[in-house]
Amino acid sequence: MILYMDRGQVPDPEALSADALRWCIRKAENANRRFGRLERYYRGDHDIFHRTAEQDEVRVGVNYAKYVVDIALGYYLGQGVKYDPNPKAWRQGGERTLDLTPLLRCYDAQHIARTDREIGRTMGVMGECLELCYASSEADPRPRSAVIDPRCGILVCDSSVEHQKLFALIWDRRETPGGEGYYAVTCCTPYTVREYRSDTLDAAAFVPVGEAVPHYFGAVPVIAYENDPLRQGDFEQIISLIDAYDELMSSRLTDKRKFVDALLVFYGMTLAPGEEDKLAQQRFIDGAPLDARAEYIQKTFDEAGVQVLANALVEEMHKQTLTVDLSDERFSGNSSGQALKLKLLAMDQMARNKMGQMEQGLRERLGLYNHWLTVKGEMSPVSAEDVDVVFTLNLPVNEGEQVELVTRLRGLVDDQTLLGQLWFVKDPAEAVRNLRLQQQETAARSREDRETDRAEEQNGAGQKEDA
Repeated sequence: MILYMDRGQVPDPEALSADALRWCIRKAENANRRFGRLERYYRGDHDIFHRTAEQDEVRVGVNYAKYVVDIALGYYLGQGVKYDPNPKAWRQGGERTLDLTPLLRCYDAQHIARTDREIGRTMGVMGECLELCYASSEADPRPRSAVIDPRCGILVCDSSVEHQKLFALIWDRRETPGGEGYYAVTCCTPYTVREYRSDTLDAAAFVPVGEAVPHYFGAVPVIAYENDPLRQGDFEQIISLIDAYDELMSSRLTDKRKFVDALLVFYGMTLAPGEEDKLAQQRFIDGAPLDARAEYIQKTFDEAGVQVLANALVEEMHKQTLTVDLSDERFSGNSSGQALKLKLLAMDQMARNKMGQMEQGLRERLGLYNHWLTVKGEMSPVSAEDVDVVFTLNLPVNEGEQVELVTRLRGLVDDQTLLGQLWFVKDPAEAVRNLRLQQQETAARSREDRETDRAEEQNGAGQKEDA
């Protein structure tokens, strides 16, 4: 979670007071009730399962919370994020002035796309997420990233309009083998990382554990990602609709069960002792009077009306979350490509808002990694403004149409932009460089072939003169 404090209350982040640590953790514990409920709904553990069950009641939970989060996540992060030097990073002659290879190598080594998807999932569920940048434990340490659950992470910023970072806490309630509980806290400042421990929050001191360790990232190595300006989860505003849908489906199935267990009523006769079991096993009864009759008493309900209400709830949930219902037959049908784009317009706007929120954090990560690699002498300083963070919406690709479009635009649009439109090109900048190398090699081979042919012609002419 993100908290704000006056900078005067934290004169030295390297020596935090116990009061500041206690205040932050208490705030986090209060917020964790909301985070816990959102995570519970995403797992399918809805409120309907926590109420007292009635006799013969069927309770079901339809997990639209997970559907909403996962379909949005797959739409804008189904394909990995790309990092390309923008035109400002190229010299006039076409040579690239900055090299992202060391940084991208760190990304590839830890499969950063998987980390990005986990960040996006946590944002969609809880409305926010934290990322910790740290040095790996290898013999040759490398910068790495870890996703921090907002229930266990706190980023503290100042109360100015810029909200500059003061420090970050990663905390947890742990237990010793003897059963004694305690609080373990890791404090990250712009320069160091330090461990603290406290047995309780009630007027107890936080005791430093070990020495402060420098981290070389040049800033607080914790990044905050916000799902939207309100920091709400994707399904947070439709929890009441999810509860209503669960209630409707549960009542529907309960009625079905009671319909099967209908009462059998006899008119003009009475069953003798023991005939109930015989009737239940053999489905036959003998000796009934001629004017006797039997019938079932069944509960009647309007199945069509119930389905109309269920469809209305589903439609409202998709409308409120700006997601599409892919199971709706009206979604595809015989619609044209332009009509499908219009149907995806609301979801596209939602995804682009998410990408805008996430791009800020990804640029911040790039700056932290670049500072770490620069200090180690493995990379030159890179401004985040010189790098384009490129998201690719995960949509079905019309391969022939895309190739034809790129071919027709050749000569009107630069090669890097064109190659970026092709689904199989992972790094357009590298593809442009390889294409130019290939053209240079082809040109060199052509010159060699021409020179060889010319030399052979001269030798043939010389032999004819000698003859």
